[in-house]
Amino acid sequence: KGRVTLYEQHLDAGYAAPGYEALGATQYSGGTLQLPLGERWNVNAKADRKAQDGGLATSAAEVDLVHSLTKNWSLSAGVRRDDREDHSPVVVATQRQGERTDAVAQLGYDSLTTWKTYGFVQDTVSRSGDRDDNGRVGVGGSYRFSSQLKLDAEASEGRLGPGGKLGTSYLVSDHTTLYLNYSLDNEHGDTGLFQRQGSLVSGVKERLSDSSSVFVEERYQDINSAAGLTHATGVTLVPDDRWNLGASAEVGTLIDSTTAAETKRKAGGVHVGYGHGQVQGSAGIEYRDDQIQAPDASFSTLKTWLFRSDFKVQLTPDWRLVGKFDHSRSDNTQGSFYDGGFTEAVIGYGYRPVASDRLDVLAKFTYFYNMPTAGQATPQDVLAQFIQKSRIASVDASYDLTPRLTLGGKYAVRVGEASLDRNNPQFFDNAAQLYILRLDSKFLHDWEAMVEGRALRMPDLNQVRSGALIAVYRRIGAHVKAGLGYNFTRFSEDLTDLSFRSHGIFANIVGAM
Repeated sequence: KGRVTLYEQHLDAGYAAPGYEALGATQYSGGTLQLPLGERWNVNAKADRKAQDGGLATSAAEVDLVHSLTKNWSLSAGVRRDDREDHSPVVVATQRQGERTDAVAQLGYDSLTTWKTYGFVQDTVSRSGDRDDNGRVGVGGSYRFSSQLKLDAEASEGRLGPGGKLGTSYLVSDHTTLYLNYSLDNEHGDTGLFQRQGSLVSGVKERLSDSSSVFVEERYQDINSAAGLTHATGVTLVPDDRWNLGASAEVGTLIDSTTAAETKRKAGGVHVGYGHGQVQGSAGIEYRDDQIQAPDASFSTLKTWLFRSDFKVQLTPDWRLVGKFDHSRSDNTQGSFYDGGFTEAVIGYGYRPVASDRLDVLAKFTYFYNMPTAGQATPQDVLAQFIQKSRIASVDASYDLTPRLTLGGKYAVRVGEASLDRNNPQFFDNAAQLYILRLDSKFLHDWEAMVEGRALRMPDLNQVRSGALIAVYRRIGAHVKAGLGYNFTRFSEDLTDLSFRSHGIFANIVGAM
């Protein structure tokens, strides 16, 4: 019995989703075919096409024919063709365009017991434009060690560099753990773009002793249409039951899936944590060096320092002090216009009387500064975020009226400044006051409902915005609940968020210790 799958999708210009943005109308289409021909033959086919108005159009199609020579031996052959064509008004210098057709043959053997193996040869039979040859030879196979462990591996070498795959998930011993899967491909199958890319995270963690462990990982990253493989390693030390220390390093290359521009990354960091009695805290520092290729094929360097810390102190059974400090600074060799900075400092004071756990109060003060980098800009060269300097004080309280009904509220005030101009910042006052009244109700066995009335007053604009928010949650165990809700307003209760894009449906997961 054969199987056919077809798909088609159209995205209008301006469509945006987490990690993706379509500036021009974009059309996706494609499908797969799996068809047996008698007892010994199988045909597998696949085709994909992506086209953006006034932008990049890519297509790829392949057909593979598999023949069972005997019960142990099989022979397969296939052909694959892909095209890349950029219709942009100005084509960047790093772009790759043209057609390429590859042919491959593979011979496999299956022992029908614990192992099987295969070898393959691939070559480019035609190409045009500035497309690279994709000749490659490799071997692979799998071995079943037990009913719980099967190891798959592949290694190859070709004109686009080495490639490989390794997949398993097994607790090898009390000390060694292999986790998830890792693959190293030299080309993106749908776009025909040369880029070494891993998938997910794969690694090995070795517990050297009760107080130390090391790990080695291959990490696949996909950030804002850039994909790439980075290699990471680190060590964690736990000298006693109070302290933990760690260090890590990462190196690799990210490649923009549209322009083929590279970002070569080197990063390293250290962290320390402490916990004893009523005191808990942690701190870490990281340094990152990115060599970034521009559309004109030139390179710039972005150096970033990141520092984070947090703490919690149980002053008395009723009172606790919490806080955090996060800071980052980016320096670009292109000039101060391309630099960025971020600082968030929070100090909070919580009250929950032991004699009556019906009342919860949290008072908090936040200092927030954000200088977005020049890369965080709209197509009209307007900053995607404000330059912001804010000081925010808030009080959040809740009281259990009954075992199933809780009344809560929040008041927050922001005193701050904002600017949209990077070269000559012209700051304007950006004060605000937030009012929230909340009612929570528990029903059935594990369900909760919440309704909020909220208002945001902005005196400098002589404006008040108000509305409601509703949500339904289901408890998952004793400490976690997950739910869906709808925000009828356009503002967030986080007064550092100046976007007014919080309208609509949302999902939320809440955990409590």
